[in-house]
Amino acid sequence: TFPSIPGKSKDFPEEKTGESKKSSGSLEKTSTSSTDAGFIIDNIEMRKFMRYTDKTTIVFPEKFTVIVGKTGSGKTTILDAITFALYKSTSRTDLPGVKIEDVCKNEGYVKICFHQGNNKYKVKRGLTNNGKSYVTLKMNDETIPGSIPETDEKIKNIVGLDYTGFRNSTFVRQEEMKQLGSETGSERLEIFQKLFRLETFEKAQNTSSEKLRSLQLEIKGVESELAVKNEMVAKLPEKTKILNEKNKQIMEEKRKLKDLVNVLDEKQKEQVELSKKHDEYLKTKARIESKEETLGEIEKKIGEADEKEKAVKSLKEEIEKLEKETTDYESLRNEGESLREKMQNAIHMEREKTLFVEQKNRAETEYKKSMGELLERLQMLEDRAKNLTTDIDKDKAFSLLRTEGGLKERINRIEKEMGWKLEEKIKQEIIREKNDAEKEIENVSMNVKKINADSFLKSEIQKQTETVKNDLERNKKGYKEKIVEIDNLIKEKQKSIDETGFGEKQKKRLSELRILISGKQEMKEKLDLKRKEFQKIGDVSHLIENLKKQKKENEEALKEKEIHLKETEPFETKYQKIEEEIKTIGEKRNQEDRIVVSLERDIENLKNEITELEGIKKEIKEAEKKCNELRKTSEITTILKENIFHKKGIVMYAINKLLPHLETEASKNLSELTDSRFNNVKIETYEENKKYGVKINVVGPDNAWHDVQEFSGGEKTQINAALRFAIAKELSSLPQVGKTYGRMKTLFIDEGDLGSLDTEVSRELFVKKLFDMGKFFEKIILITHLTEVSERFPNRIQINMSANGESRVEVMG
Repeated sequence: TFPSIPGKSKDFPEEKTGESKKSSGSLEKTSTSSTDAGFIIDNIEMRKFMRYTDKTTIVFPEKFTVIVGKTGSGKTTILDAITFALYKSTSRTDLPGVKIEDVCKNEGYVKICFHQGNNKYKVKRGLTNNGKSYVTLKMNDETIPGSIPETDEKIKNIVGLDYTGFRNSTFVRQEEMKQLGSETGSERLEIFQKLFRLETFEKAQNTSSEKLRSLQLEIKGVESELAVKNEMVAKLPEKTKILNEKNKQIMEEKRKLKDLVNVLDEKQKEQVELSKKHDEYLKTKARIESKEETLGEIEKKIGEADEKEKAVKSLKEEIEKLEKETTDYESLRNEGESLREKMQNAIHMEREKTLFVEQKNRAETEYKKSMGELLERLQMLEDRAKNLTTDIDKDKAFSLLRTEGGLKERINRIEKEMGWKLEEKIKQEIIREKNDAEKEIENVSMNVKKINADSFLKSEIQKQTETVKNDLERNKKGYKEKIVEIDNLIKEKQKSIDETGFGEKQKKRLSELRILISGKQEMKEKLDLKRKEFQKIGDVSHLIENLKKQKKENEEALKEKEIHLKETEPFETKYQKIEEEIKTIGEKRNQEDRIVVSLERDIENLKNEITELEGIKKEIKEAEKKCNELRKTSEITTILKENIFHKKGIVMYAINKLLPHLETEASKNLSELTDSRFNNVKIETYEENKKYGVKINVVGPDNAWHDVQEFSGGEKTQINAALRFAIAKELSSLPQVGKTYGRMKTLFIDEGDLGSLDTEVSRELFVKKLFDMGKFFEKIILITHLTEVSERFPNRIQINMSANGESRVEVMG
């Protein structure tokens, strides 16, 4: 018999009303620290999530539920749907290259309802119709506002675990059971680290290693800095010595500069005394240069005026010549215009005559074409008439047939009359009449035999032939009339052309006139240009006279200025000499100034360098202190890396602390799973060649310890299940620690490797153990493909795959 099933899960608490309901309006007022706290799933709803295309709702009302279906039907997808709703993560999206859009389509979503403490929560996550992500959170049917990141953080706070912690505490996967019985101890250690989140310390070790490398680089940098600074400070005595030498040198250079300034002052005073004569000399010289420039301009203008005078004379001669040559221009142009007008009239009428000729040619062409077509048609009709098989036409045929009919009727009448009793004379007349009628009908009948279908065709051909002959006659007459009319028009146009009086002689004259007029036109244009040029220049004789007068006045003024300039030249020579001396002394002073400034800059730089080196001496002490502190930190980090965060450190310590509880619980579980056939499990850590691992030994039927690998497949499955159930209980019992550990009241077992249990009893014991774990969990959901196992659960959910690859849910009871 199958074991009885423990009681069902508690119903959801009723909604708060009145003041109580108002006080639950925010997440901050919710408490998850109650002893009843723990994640308890109620139901899940999916649409367009992986293979669940249609809206699908799965309810977990009982403490124990089994989800059964063939491999690949979509059973494990339910676990992915739970983590998708809570954390936007799935076992599929954990794989590289897989995105959320690959598991949830547009307008798809997952909605999960669960209890935590005394509160009921609803989380819905999905994609809108344009692919935008969203998530909503409700507590006791009241929406909790917030952005997606804020809502995600609130969900983590409510559940109490992050994604990895939730999976480890809530899901027992088939591969994890198998990995507990792995061939190597290092692999077993890794699964322990994963389930108890001890890989954090491995990450901490990596962080410590990175920190240590960073510290070592920093120490090396500080040591390099110290070496550089010590080398710099070693130059301090030499810098001080150079500063003293520079101070002595600058005092000597300043003395030299003072002497130069005194000499320069004396020379500048002497220059000031001569500056009045110098200014007078410069003004006189400037006036002379101005007069010389003015005279040059006047001479230039006189030369230009002379050239203009010559140009005016030449222009007058050219204008007179051009006027003489263009006297007959207007008469020639008028003659040309008259001839051109006659030519245009003649051309116009010649074109009209050409049009009539073309019209005549077209009429002739059309006549020939029309006559050809009619003659061709007439010939065709005559050929058809020759080929006819009778000479009887339609009218003659109808006449013969009427005559034949009348004669036959007459003979019939005579034959009737001959039977009458008549006088001999009358009878003989009737016989003669009959004989005449028979002879006549014989001739008519011979012609009637000639009547056939061609008789009707012959009449039609005769009719068409007559029509064609009429058309030929009409075309011929019309053509002659049209040709006569066009010839008359051509003669009239030729007469008009002759009356214009424009013949070859006039044509030749017009050609000559064109050449003459073109030449005269160029002369006329040239004449206009010369007249304008003449008007522009005007009379220059008065201008030349005025310029010569100005030249004489400026020459006299220039002579006076040159005499005065010669008188002031000795003073200018002395002034120039002093100015040159001042320039030389000034250059020496500037050079001495540069030397003094350079020395001052060198002294200032040396003082700054000495001050900086004094400061570096203090920095060296600080750097040495910092280097010592970094070395101490490096030593501590090395200890953390090599001893604390190393597997031989906290990891092994934590596992060793857990092992006694796990051994006890695993032994108890194994005894229940094997009906006390195996009941003693020993778990211990080991170190071998600097490698760490976990040994799992079980007392066999021979009362000797054996490694888990030595057992059969079914036995190994029982041992792995005993260990994993013990770990699940341990994880569910751990106190809340951040979002790493926390109390969970729902447990999903994915497959559980039940297929390797080779007996019915083994499977019954496995299921019995699941029911026994109901003491620690509010809800336990088993996922399996074994129908015989699912039948032992009161609440069964069947997952099937449709023909088009969609998952379908059916509640079995």
